[in-house]
Amino acid sequence: MSDSQKRIVLIDDDPDMHDAVKMILEPLNYRIEGYLTGPDGLEALRADPPNLLLLDIMLSSPSEGFHISYEMKQDDVLKNIPIIMISAIGQTMGMDYAKELGSDYVKADLFMEKPLEAAKLREAVEEHCD
Repeated sequence: MSDSQKRIVLIDDDPDMHDAVKMILEPLNYRIEGYLTGPDGLEALRADPPNLLLLDIMLSSPSEGFHISYEMKQDDVLKNIPIIMISAIGQTMGMDYAKELGSDYVKADLFMEKPLEAAKLREAVEEHCD
């Protein structure tokens, strides 16, 4: 990894999402590391904290992503990693999670609805990836 390359961890149980995110962000010199399960992703975060986390909400349970974000915000090493939550759960459940950002309920810096729009994802990552 070059010094200028930023590392992003993606935790999402959909392999197609991994492919899409890589196609969108790797040309912009981001290195994407994908994990299909919450425990694998959390282990990777702890082993080598990235510049940014892209986190699906619905993994092995409908709220696993929320639990991962809570756990991160309680961890001194992980609490400052920006989190962009990505999910179709808002549409499915009829809820607007973006209004809950920063609350005890949604511990994330940004919420994006699936399907992701490439331009919006690039813009969000550039804004939140330190």
